[in-house]
Amino acid sequence: MGNRSPVPDPHEDFTEWAVTNGVTALNVRPHRFEGRGLGMIALEDIEAGDVVVQVPTTLILSVDKVPLSFKAEFPEGITNHALLAAWLTYGDSEEVENENFSFKENSLWFKTWPTRKDFEDTVPILWPVSLGGIEQPGNESLKTNGGHSGLNIIPPSISGVWNSFQKVTLGKPDEQEHQNLMGFQARRLCKAYKDVCSARPGTDWSTFSYYWMILNTRSFYWLGPGQTAPEDRNEALALVPFADYFNHSDVDCDVSFTDEEYTLTATKDYAKGEEVFMNYGSHSNDLLLAEYGFMMDQNRHDCIYLDDIVLRDLAADKLEELKDSQYYGKYVVNSEGVCYRTEVVAALMYMNVEDWRNHVLEGSTQGVDEQRSAAIIRGWLSDYLGEKKGTLDAMEAAMESNPDFRANPQKINTLLKRWAEIEAMCVMAKDNV
Repeated sequence: MGNRSPVPDPHEDFTEWAVTNGVTALNVRPHRFEGRGLGMIALEDIEAGDVVVQVPTTLILSVDKVPLSFKAEFPEGITNHALLAAWLTYGDSEEVENENFSFKENSLWFKTWPTRKDFEDTVPILWPVSLGGIEQPGNESLKTNGGHSGLNIIPPSISGVWNSFQKVTLGKPDEQEHQNLMGFQARRLCKAYKDVCSARPGTDWSTFSYYWMILNTRSFYWLGPGQTAPEDRNEALALVPFADYFNHSDVDCDVSFTDEEYTLTATKDYAKGEEVFMNYGSHSNDLLLAEYGFMMDQNRHDCIYLDDIVLRDLAADKLEELKDSQYYGKYVVNSEGVCYRTEVVAALMYMNVEDWRNHVLEGSTQGVDEQRSAAIIRGWLSDYLGEKKGTLDAMEAAMESNPDFRANPQKINTLLKRWAEIEAMCVMAKDNV
């Protein structure tokens, strides 16, 4: 047999395209790390403060690049996220002149993006309904709730669902995003799809949701020339070629932009051959899994919330007292213990409102019983541990009866790992209360 031509590497081809079109890559290149996937590798030693990537803003894909004729089709108030996903869905087939952005010229960039299967393998919202994913809607049947029938195996802060008790819905849904990450995500995605379908009936769900996920996982904060920061940070988004190779880690973030260029700067030293990271934000592993489809082995921002457990037992007058005093919700647990807000609400469980109010506002200790508060908090943590044990017992049984469980070992192992992290946090917090 004759010599075969080497298979083209889309990442090498795109890197060459990026540099040719003005991207400055200083001692970094895309690299596939064994067991971790694609990221950025240091070609030489890099010091904190060194600029590693600069991207001309002419290459950035933002809503400003979408033709006005296309924008005009959609309802007023459609999000930039939805509009960009619609443009990526239809733009390549549009018979609309667009001098600002060429799909053909950016085809090498698109080839470096994750596939839809990559998202289906990792992001819970796109998992099978029996594993907690959402229904895949058609135009006639748009559902915004997760497909939680029977057993819920996804941790409560992601799914918003508990197996051990019936959750009490309190306040507006968007006020409890941290206790229902996937539900909030599903509402955003399905509202975006509904808005696009109102102008373009028959929009393919699979294609649109894929591009929505591309934007959700790979976009950067961006304000164009003369633009002011929107109330919702999610509306200030853009895709930045080559910069989207960086993976997330617990490093400080140093990203800046001007009207001419987008700049990423190292915030720590890297030795030659090490992976160079950026920071997506101070996120828990629940949020990283829900939004990006991965978790970190070491995450100093990891936490869970006790809100659903705490608030289910409070009388209406005490719930109102918490709201009035700004202590309603966000009761955080991490490996070091519980937050002050949790200690405060534990005291409210047994104190009269007047004494509690004096304790919170004036530092009075009348009526405070620290041992009683600690016992209450340990009880809440035990409830969370009970949820974990019951869920894992049910998962073990489901492995025998549910073919989706057996067909998706990677997803199941991801959840088992997350539940083990939650258990460790609860146990350490109980020891530190």
